[in-house]
Amino acid sequence: MVKKANAKHPPEESVALRASVLVAVLASTLAVLAQGVGGGALRLASTVGIAGGFAYSHWARYRSGYALKAMLAVGVLLAFAGFLRVATGIQPGAINEVQLPLAELFLWVQFFHSLDVPARRDLLFSLLSSLVLMAVAGVLSVSSALGLNLLVWGAATVVSLVLAHRSEVAALPSLGRLAGESRATVEARRSWGLRSATPALGVLALVGLVGGAIFLVVPAAGAGKAVAFPAKLPSTLAVPRTGGLANPSLGADDPAGDGRRSSTGTGAMASGYFGFTDHLDTAARGRPDNTLVMRVKAARPDFWRGQSFDTWDGRVWKQSHVRPVVASASDGSAIDLQGAAEDRDLGALDLGHDFVQTVYVEQPGPNLVFSAYAPAKVYFNGRSLFELDDGTVRTGVQLPEGSVYTVVSRRPPVTEETLRYSGLSGAALPAATQARYLQLPADVPARVRDLAASVTADAPTAYDKVLALEGWMAANTAYSLDAPRLPAGADAVDQFLFVDRVGFCEQIGSSLVVMLRSLGVPARLAVGYTPGERNPFTGLFEVRARDAHAWAEVWFPGVGWQAFDPTASVPLAGDPYSSAAGAGIVSFLRARLPSLPSWLPRTIGLVALAGAPLVGLSMLAAGRLRRRRALARRSWAEVQLDRLERAGAAHGRSRRPWEGPRRYADILARSVLPDPRLRAVADALESDAWSGDPPSEAARLEAEALLAAVLTADSRRDRRESAVKT
Repeated sequence: MVKKANAKHPPEESVALRASVLVAVLASTLAVLAQGVGGGALRLASTVGIAGGFAYSHWARYRSGYALKAMLAVGVLLAFAGFLRVATGIQPGAINEVQLPLAELFLWVQFFHSLDVPARRDLLFSLLSSLVLMAVAGVLSVSSALGLNLLVWGAATVVSLVLAHRSEVAALPSLGRLAGESRATVEARRSWGLRSATPALGVLALVGLVGGAIFLVVPAAGAGKAVAFPAKLPSTLAVPRTGGLANPSLGADDPAGDGRRSSTGTGAMASGYFGFTDHLDTAARGRPDNTLVMRVKAARPDFWRGQSFDTWDGRVWKQSHVRPVVASASDGSAIDLQGAAEDRDLGALDLGHDFVQTVYVEQPGPNLVFSAYAPAKVYFNGRSLFELDDGTVRTGVQLPEGSVYTVVSRRPPVTEETLRYSGLSGAALPAATQARYLQLPADVPARVRDLAASVTADAPTAYDKVLALEGWMAANTAYSLDAPRLPAGADAVDQFLFVDRVGFCEQIGSSLVVMLRSLGVPARLAVGYTPGERNPFTGLFEVRARDAHAWAEVWFPGVGWQAFDPTASVPLAGDPYSSAAGAGIVSFLRARLPSLPSWLPRTIGLVALAGAPLVGLSMLAAGRLRRRRALARRSWAEVQLDRLERAGAAHGRSRRPWEGPRRYADILARSVLPDPRLRAVADALESDAWSGDPPSEAARLEAEALLAAVLTADSRRDRRESAVKT
């Protein structure tokens, strides 16, 4: 009787299988919950509820459960209705906001399903849904902490697949012990389920190696508005002065503080950078530590710009225009920015392509919105932001740990050729703006001006002048965090270029800006962060306090502001960039495993690349070895029946599935191999296999000799026919 496809599946008795599936499911649900998904009720249902549901399903595995199924269907419908209610309230253009509600829906479905998993098929469906949850957690995760959940889930999944296979094999009807079959053969057949799990483990190992190899070469995933993380603001604490700058990490030097500042930065956090304030004193010393301050999800690296300074007095940088304007979103979606005055004149926000960056704040810091040049839209939980006319963007609240915002910048396709020939566009700065970015104090030392002129004497374009100055500074000055202190009354640029010849980013960037201004090239000093280190496992750039930086920005007609830095490589928007998902994994691991030999990470990568075919060959060899061992364990009757079948097949008559040894031998003796002794061979085979009275040793030897003679005659005949054809 054929079993119907929709027939009820038998209950699963294996407690070990149920427990391993539960571990995999809990590992995936906890991974999703760790990303800030769900409230108290969902967290309770996704942990205690799922565990209790698995226990209840095992206890009630023989019950019909029609009432329970109906209630679960209602629960799933209610969860889906709640998701639709949230999804329909999302504003157009903010489709990324659907990620968390969708993750919550997946968790509710997993909870309801856990209450009704009586059969093996239901458990395997739970295992599959845990894979979906791990993928969801991977999309939402911004750290490597997910790796622990992934390892637990992977181990539990392998165990579950092996146990499910063994459970399925154990459910097959037993063949029992045939007459004349040795005990070793019976034991081998009973352990077949365990041995057959070996190929599954081999396949998993092969998948792991191939996946690792692909990870090293496949291009990294890009970032777009549709997949940006939803905006998030865990708490709201307004900045004391509306539109003003605040930086609580500076302690007593916080520009939004009570005004009583200290020259030593008393109370400042080790991650606080003194450049994120309303002025930058190049005489200040001290550098932030290795504290992780933010993570940035972006398709490529860039300088994460915070603010700029345009007024220089020989020692301190300040902003000449500090009155902010309000930028807000009327529909609660993205906040459109107007950009800097010179960007508006150029139409910079209408050029190039979108470059999406999502920033995850890890340490309280300034209320600056960090992004690549030039920010055009911001997804932010606050209803409004504040802009300065240099493109600086501030929030009206402090940004605590856990804050998330997304910036869409407009990046013109800048290349070296674009910068070199930008002057041909004729798009000069307005006179007032040009004067602002060419400002210099009257007492700039003459030798600073003379040096700039002599170094760039053979540079025909503004871009070539920048390169010439960067080259001279790289050859004649040194970067050091232990630069000498600036003497009282000394000009910082003059002291750096002609006396100390040692400095850090503030002195280097300031010197480049001052020399460019002396040549009539508009420039300013920008502060922010360098790209940071890309984590190959998350794909995010991890920006630390030590990455706080100051660099020069130079205006190019028809292009806009472009960053330059003699101490670091500044990515150009138009340069090709293609990075594999696993790019930088060797240096990333080496930095975190300093005690290991330097060659080990690279060796691991090579083994991953070369290991896939080796595993495949090993699996093939293991399969052949298993078949040989199986042949060695076969009974005498099985071996001789195989020889009889090969003899018949050589004469064009294979054994049919319904034909027993006696009937098959009779057919061969009458029409294929006219030898009546074959019937005696068949009698010996059946007697050895099923009668319980095995044939005598003489009968066995006679049967073996006859089959050997038949096979030998067939072999000779084949050789003669081959010789005749040749």
